[in-house]
Amino acid sequence: MIVVGDSLEVGSAPHLRAALGGTPLEIDAEKGRTSSQGVGVLADRLRPEHEVVVFPLGTNDLSADAFATSLASVAQLAGGRCVVVATIVRRQPPPSELNRVVASFAATGEVQVADWRAAAAAPGVLGRDGTHATGAGYALRASLLAEAVQGCLVGGGASGIPAPENPDVQVPRREQRDAGRPGRAAPPVEAVAPLARPARLPVQRALVGLALALRRAVSPVVAALRDARTAATKGEPEPVLGAP
Repeated sequence: MIVVGDSLEVGSAPHLRAALGGTPLEIDAEKGRTSSQGVGVLADRLRPEHEVVVFPLGTNDLSADAFATSLASVAQLAGGRCVVVATIVRRQPPPSELNRVVASFAATGEVQVADWRAAAAAPGVLGRDGTHATGAGYALRASLLAEAVQGCLVGGGASGIPAPENPDVQVPRREQRDAGRPGRAAPPVEAVAPLARPARLPVQRALVGLALALRRAVSPVVAALRDARTAATKGEPEPVLGAP
């Protein structure tokens, strides 16, 4: 499995490795990375043994059209592999259009969505800049990504599909998807040969339960942090990692 991310993955990477246990995991994360930059990294580093592509970028993108083009290129590079993406949280500019792109991409094929936008609404998850996470927030983000990865490995239904911010935008569930629906046009990229997906093992299914258990375990940490903030009259700023 390969993960291409920005500073949010710099922060969540240790937790993601722990959550996925012995799953082979290659992470390339860099602060300030845009989705178009991530496409270049993926094209350079994707190999046949990477069964799942984790591409939770977009936070640093300024154009929804450019983000959509990047995701179309990711799908082409993935060559039939399952792709994990994440909804986006930031203060400025508002990420509404970017999250609509995520919702549209989720309806096009083998895609799992980690709904970071919904999870980040809980107290104590985001740092003071409204974009980066707290320590507990990075652990929670990792658990969402791990759950989505396990959804890919067991071939289950779409995970964490985001609710649209515009009520006129409907996000279809996997059973409602039209396999023949045309996707977005993408610039020519050199695709890696599609990977034949192996038969799923019972132990892989069991890992889904472990990922869910990790997510539940993080919840008390978030609650404790919220209570501490409420009780405190003054505190130090939460550490963040700079540009996303």
